[in-house]
Amino acid sequence: MQAGGSIPSQLRRIHFSVFFASIGLAYVYLIPAFAEDLGASYLELGFIGTVRSVPYMFLPVIVGYLGDRFERRLLYLTSIFLAGSAILVLAAAQTIQGIIMVQVLLGIGFSLFWPLSEAMVSEAAPLRRRTAVMGTYGVAWASGFLIGPLLGGLIADAAGFQIAFLVAGIVVLVTAGVSLALIRGTGKTRSHSIEALKPEGQLVRKLLPILIIQIPYGIVFAFIAAIFPGYAAQSGLAPFEVGALVSGFGFARIVMFLLAGKFERIGEMKSAALAFVGVATVMMLIPLNRSFLALLADMCLVGTFIGIIYPQAVGYISKHSPSANLGFAIGLYETIFGIGFAVGPITSGFVAQVAGPDLAYLVLAVIALSAIPTLVLSKRSYAK
Repeated sequence: MQAGGSIPSQLRRIHFSVFFASIGLAYVYLIPAFAEDLGASYLELGFIGTVRSVPYMFLPVIVGYLGDRFERRLLYLTSIFLAGSAILVLAAAQTIQGIIMVQVLLGIGFSLFWPLSEAMVSEAAPLRRRTAVMGTYGVAWASGFLIGPLLGGLIADAAGFQIAFLVAGIVVLVTAGVSLALIRGTGKTRSHSIEALKPEGQLVRKLLPILIIQIPYGIVFAFIAAIFPGYAAQSGLAPFEVGALVSGFGFARIVMFLLAGKFERIGEMKSAALAFVGVATVMMLIPLNRSFLALLADMCLVGTFIGIIYPQAVGYISKHSPSANLGFAIGLYETIFGIGFAVGPITSGFVAQVAGPDLAYLVLAVIALSAIPTLVLSKRSYAK
């Protein structure tokens, strides 16, 4: 670890890159509304989200492992390039099938982007400040995800979804070029002793509780990303209003990310348990009123509770993982989250298609509550 002002400087560069990349990547929230505009059913919306999530079920842990041994910076830049290229191709899509095909490349880009950027930030931050720094990192990408859907909704209202995706793709690719010049690499590959690489199995057992709850977290998050915008569009909301709902969700997350240090003092397990109860409550409230203002309030509440879980989980993992296995640990976290993120759209989309969206929200509430036993039973492990 370098001394002096180089660490804050490197963090600022990474945050700058993540922020601008996220503005374009956040247009992914407009994909369900775009697909619904082309006539997609709830089941097709779920399938679109699942196809994008499949790479996330196995790539993050592999990429994290490789990042521990090779240059993370180059892998990270590759992720931005892949995602930007996929969004440009999406701008040319004319059918549901075309949208589905693009999701594979977009999913690969996302699968690389998150674990690599999280590991880069963790590596550049002092050990004792990692949870707080992950909160700041969360503000960087969440700010982009706040601005992106709102901007994308405005462009889509004025010029159509395809022009909006064209703009997003250009923003992401330009960010890749600027990041290549700004973010410093180590200049060498990492070399670790055999002893340093042995305890991956022990590390998994140590982190198992926080890893398990990423499945219900991923399922709920996937519904918000892949199904809810289409649900809002079918409720009669305009593209700008759909973008505003997602931005409200993002703004609430930003506020919670800024408070990450305070929730860390309350305790990771207690904070996460309360957050899951809150998520379940909101899921049961959403079907009661489909007006724009009511849905905006619901999305702000969900964003509040989701924003508590993320920095506590990643911060805990980064603090309790040895440097030699940091990328592996964060990649494993993202992979398990990806399993939930892949299962969420297709299952909730199927339930919404067959039994109606109201029942899907009830199922999501039960799934959110299913995380509570793991959190309660493992509280002592987290206190150690």
